Amino acid sequence: MMTSTPRTIKPISELSCAALKAGRDKKELALWYELRAINSSGSSNPSQQLSSSRLVLNDAVAALVNHFGYTQSTAYRLLRAGDGRLWDIKDPPLGTHEALRKRRYRPSFWTGCLSGGQANNKTKIPSAQIKIKGLLEVAEYFNTSHLSRPVEVPVKVWKRSRGIKTAWLYASFFKPEGSRAKPIARASIEVATGVKRRQQRRYDKEAGIKRVANFAFQQDGQGRLTPIRHLVQGKSQQWLKDRRLGNTYHSRATKAHRGMIKRINECFRQRSLNQDKASCVPSRFFLTPGALIKCPERHEEAFLLVRMRDRLIRGRMEWCVA
Repeated sequence: MMTSTPRTIKPISELSCAALKAGRDKKELALWYELRAINSSGSSNPSQQLSSSRLVLNDAVAALVNHFGYTQSTAYRLLRAGDGRLWDIKDPPLGTHEALRKRRYRPSFWTGCLSGGQANNKTKIPSAQIKIKGLLEVAEYFNTSHLSRPVEVPVKVWKRSRGIKTAWLYASFFKPEGSRAKPIARASIEVATGVKRRQQRRYDKEAGIKRVANFAFQQDGQGRLTPIRHLVQGKSQQWLKDRRLGNTYHSRATKAHRGMIKRINECFRQRSLNQDKASCVPSRFFLTPGALIKCPERHEEAFLLVRMRDRLIRGRMEWCVA
């Protein structure tokens, strides 16, 4: 129930993309991440992410104002908007005021310290509680069947503005810097996140997303790598150009602990044992030969990442047709 000074926010790719794609609950989801960050016990801890946790309403509002730049009116408005979906606001039981006046002690569950924004020590007036919903409940609300590893975003870059928070929700779709990622086209990003191409470029700049070009190669009759070229038709001339694949994107976020992600994914897997395997999307890009061999559904034009020592240009991302 006690609040703490947050250092990082831990967005999860599937939840953020679901909110962006639906075009709603973006502000409420960002607030849910922040409530988990300021909660010193409960669903922000890896050992209790399946269950819900509680915060005193006035404490939570004070922490949002102090650490994330909210005004009190905005914080209360968003808390009311997300009530019943990502958290539940519980009022004190009827008659609690009279019961507290007759008792010599004050239960810590319903009352708190005025300096911390909870209640008045002299009058012992209880405050409402925020019951933060657990990760499993929120995943079910957004209708997601799998969760990936969360990432960590420093609070100092997260809290700058509402637009920055939305940009970091979008950035959580990409892997952190240092992780190996697969090429993806702008059109595929739009399908996955619902963010239009022009807005993607704006978010790339605001969240500092790095992009790397990828090139397509093939093996000749002697087993040597040769670039795949295609003919470009100009107004007065034509020329051959190396074929480009989708860019690889990396965010400035860092890897976070998995917490209860593995257990939650196991719950989803148990529920979908009877799901039709034919609905799986064929994979097109493979980072290792082992992944290519084990893949049950392969795209008709699959690419395998070329090893560093075999690349024609050192440091360039080159992919060979499998």
